[in-house]
Amino acid sequence: MAKLKKLETKHFNKKLALNQWLTTQFGINPLDEKFLKTGSLRALDVLANTLRKSKSGLAADRHHFYLADLLTHWQPSWQYSEQQLRKFDENIVAHLDLINEGRDNAIEWKYFQWLSLLFVEIYLYEFFNDRYSLLNKLNNYLSAFNNYYHEQGYETPLTPYAYEDLNKLCLQNATGSGKTLLMHCNVLQFQHYAKRFAQLDDYSQVILISPNERLSEQHLIELSDSGFNPSRLVQSVQQPLSSGDSPFVDIKLTEITKLSDTQGDKVMDAASFGDQNLLLVDEGHRGLGTADSETGWLASRRQLAGNGFTFEYSATFKEAVVAAKNSKVEMDYAKSVVFDYAYRYFYEDGYGKDYRIFNLANKQEEIIHQKPYLTAALLAFYQQLRLFQDRKSEFEHFNLEMPLWVFVGASVIKDNGKTESAKNYSERASDIAKVLKFFGWFLSNQSQAIEAIDSVLNTNAKTAGLTDEKGYDIFGSSFPYLKNELKLSPSQIFTDLCQKVFQSNSGGQLVVERITGDSGELLLKVGDSSKPFGLINVGDAKGLADHLESSLSHDQEREQLDCDIQIAKSEFASPLFAEINAENSPVNILIGSKKFVEGWNSWRVSSMGLMNTGKKEGSQIIQLFGRGVRLRGRDMSLMRSSRYLPASAPKYVQLLETLNVFGVGSDFIASFKDYLADEGLPGNEDTYIENVKLSVVEGMGERLKMLRPKVRQDTQKAYSFSKDGPLVLLGGTGNDLGIPPNILKRGRKVILDRCPNMRTMTAKELEEANSALQVTEPRAAHFDTTRANLLRYDKLYLALNRYVQSRGYANLLVQKGRLQSLLLSHSWYDIYIPDNQWNMASNNIRVWQELALELLCSLADKIHNFHKRSYLEPRLELVTLDSANDNLPIDNEYTITVDASSSALVDDIQQLKEAFEQHSEELFDSGRESIKGIKLNEHLFNPLLCATSDRIKVRPVGLELSEFEFIEDLKDWLASHQRLLEQSGEEVYLLRNLVRKGIGFFEAGGFYPDFILWRLWKDEQGELKQRIAFVDPHGILRTGIGDDKIEFSQKIKNVQTRLNNEVELESIIISPPKTTREMIQAQWNVTANDLENSHVFFMSDKEQYIKQVMSVLRKA
Repeated sequence: MAKLKKLETKHFNKKLALNQWLTTQFGINPLDEKFLKTGSLRALDVLANTLRKSKSGLAADRHHFYLADLLTHWQPSWQYSEQQLRKFDENIVAHLDLINEGRDNAIEWKYFQWLSLLFVEIYLYEFFNDRYSLLNKLNNYLSAFNNYYHEQGYETPLTPYAYEDLNKLCLQNATGSGKTLLMHCNVLQFQHYAKRFAQLDDYSQVILISPNERLSEQHLIELSDSGFNPSRLVQSVQQPLSSGDSPFVDIKLTEITKLSDTQGDKVMDAASFGDQNLLLVDEGHRGLGTADSETGWLASRRQLAGNGFTFEYSATFKEAVVAAKNSKVEMDYAKSVVFDYAYRYFYEDGYGKDYRIFNLANKQEEIIHQKPYLTAALLAFYQQLRLFQDRKSEFEHFNLEMPLWVFVGASVIKDNGKTESAKNYSERASDIAKVLKFFGWFLSNQSQAIEAIDSVLNTNAKTAGLTDEKGYDIFGSSFPYLKNELKLSPSQIFTDLCQKVFQSNSGGQLVVERITGDSGELLLKVGDSSKPFGLINVGDAKGLADHLESSLSHDQEREQLDCDIQIAKSEFASPLFAEINAENSPVNILIGSKKFVEGWNSWRVSSMGLMNTGKKEGSQIIQLFGRGVRLRGRDMSLMRSSRYLPASAPKYVQLLETLNVFGVGSDFIASFKDYLADEGLPGNEDTYIENVKLSVVEGMGERLKMLRPKVRQDTQKAYSFSKDGPLVLLGGTGNDLGIPPNILKRGRKVILDRCPNMRTMTAKELEEANSALQVTEPRAAHFDTTRANLLRYDKLYLALNRYVQSRGYANLLVQKGRLQSLLLSHSWYDIYIPDNQWNMASNNIRVWQELALELLCSLADKIHNFHKRSYLEPRLELVTLDSANDNLPIDNEYTITVDASSSALVDDIQQLKEAFEQHSEELFDSGRESIKGIKLNEHLFNPLLCATSDRIKVRPVGLELSEFEFIEDLKDWLASHQRLLEQSGEEVYLLRNLVRKGIGFFEAGGFYPDFILWRLWKDEQGELKQRIAFVDPHGILRTGIGDDKIEFSQKIKNVQTRLNNEVELESIIISPPKTTREMIQAQWNVTANDLENSHVFFMSDKEQYIKQVMSVLRKA
């Protein structure tokens, strides 16, 4: 037999056996070649792709929208029934409620967080339910995994799971993706299952260990925010996990550096706490190396939880495993990483800032052109700072912070003869000296600085020395706000830059002022200014100050940079690092060591200068990067605006949502770039931008009509129910409960059906359900006084309020004292529930509490929508399209961006531009996952673009694939019926309805159809008539025949009547190809005629659906 090749450690992400096994529970085969032969698709992506575009938050049924979307794909091959998955989600919701209880701003899980929690939920259920069964399941998969690779000629390092391997889970989630909140929920998940399976007494206490005291302090605050009672770990005090009635366990915190195998003044003996703890390890990659101290750390962790359970959290397990070069470590983590959402996936999903890397050609170029390069870097930061200050109010909803330029690298700590040589220390300190000498030169040489500014902004890049190894301008298109908006002269820029960045009116001497004491801080000021513009935070401030003084005394260095720097010390200045996130902080530039990597919590970083950062420091590199790309985003979405819908982004905001990355040495930035490439991330050192002309059909304004709310005369803004409407009382007043009369009509009640769904049940569940149903058939139930009196109305009130706020119901007031009366009024709801859940039993009270909340949430939706409709109905008007041109693009071109290194995508974009602008083609399709475009003469602007690759960004936002297919089919129909339309004097026009900016319908619960389709013709009297059809080619699996969007095909006629039939209105729903008519008929229990009468058509009926659409538009 041929010798097997070794599967390299760098392919660690392909060896995540536990994570892969969990995907098999959803009918996915991770050993399918489509996952293993490509680097771009993982088994986990099958689930991620289902949930990525799901709505966040809870539906009225108190389940996540993610669950509903996941269940639309349920198959009998899944290992868990719909009921089991609902129960898992109920647990996640219950834990989230606890975490949110004391928060002003409630947390909503992102899709990847929810999926992380679902995977943990499944694992803990299996772990506590039957550990030996779990062991067998994992080893069965591991056997298949190893066999696959052996057949491919590879050996794998994964030996079978042992029983003791089961008590550790690792979550690899990117910096900025909410690992801390996941940790809080994981504790509650663990506690839930340990209690459910009567195993709480098997565990001692919960211990959280972090790398340093600063991070521990941060955990103390965040745990308190989530409702826990955290405190410091003390040798003599131990709190068992099972003690007390609180839903929150006590959590003890300490640093890994304070644990040892012996007792001492500054360390505690890990063995004294026993080995049955629930252990939480932040920055879990720490200790995976080969140094003695780090091996000791691992030993301490094993000592604390050898017979307990461990959760570990890190953004960089992979990098640490690769660096460890230890097969045992690799095997351990490959078998315990439960979820992998490393930075690559975080970035590809649109989360966090974009980034741009500015890399000079080589080291010689860097030496020659250091001043222009750092001047350009300074200008890029100044542009960010000036833009933020100029447009702070405009950008308010994007949750941005004052920009901060951080220079960061390895530790600057005085050589102790063991960890660092004097040569290394000198090199590291010299990098800081380079930065300071540049600032000193810029501030004290005004004429040269102005000349450098002019060179960067107005001179050929090659002349300025600002090109990469391919000869491209590395700062090309980097200064749009400076050049196109401010239009300041280099002299004006210098003056303003000194004021904005350096807290100085006109430059001068750079003063480096060391704060005496052990803060490790040096302040940066200009001349006599009392306000520092910068801060250096290092381990050895005095040593650095001495090194700088020595360096500055070197005549050659001083002559080369011609800088004026004074080194001083202050007995009275206060440390500033702790206040750097304060709104009034004067600090714009922060220089420091890798201490920023672990746990520094700031949203300010917008530019980053790398010092002494080599490729070998993989974990540190990605964590450094993670500090800079953190982004709250619009609506706290964590997403950059280029990827966030439905909001349209103001001009230039992307400059503040981009991290600029520079290198004090070109070898550092090259190492960084190589590292990103190894991770499968684009270098982004050069962004390719192409503009494609976009032409709007002129002269249609007086002919085509459009609907919109009327404009208020005083504000000149359209009427808004949330801003202008009356206060609505949930529960009404007096004897009137305020229940809208339309809810009382047949078919409009709130229905809660808790009867088992036989289609998605396991055999065991089916047997239990049939047994229950043989006793008593479920019947419609309602709350009576006895059950209603057992509910906790304080909890109902708080949870209902959170729901109302999450839905944006600003003027809906929940009245706590009216909730019981609403539940006792049976006219508006029916509950269908098995008797064993409705019988008078104490263990059913929790079920009733959940039912009550779900009923009231659904009622809140209906009451809000009823009053919104009542308010806006009389304020809806018919206007010409010119008057409502929010639906027409403002710009006369598309802006398409992609990483310039993606040569195939760049070629496709160039070919698309050429096809439409030079050859007047009507369709472009590269034939691969890239970009496509189409011209439809009947559409009011052309061309229409569809980016099928996530790496291509299109503004204005392009079409979804199903929308593009609809356009293609409509184009074919119009071409084949052109003569018919001409003979009948009909005209057809189409307009893509801009997302959340165009026309929406409150009657249909905030329904924003994707397209507006017009038919114009003249009647027998020669009068121009028009019919408007609102068309939406989107999924309908989560809806039903009674859904507002579906019923809108009838309701829209009420709108038509209110407008005196001036135009005819229609609504059409088109289901994408994957959802067939037969599927919907079975799911909704309706006939084909029911669907056609409701104007629900199916793209899977390829030859039929477009005829049906046009039949509605052209009917007599």
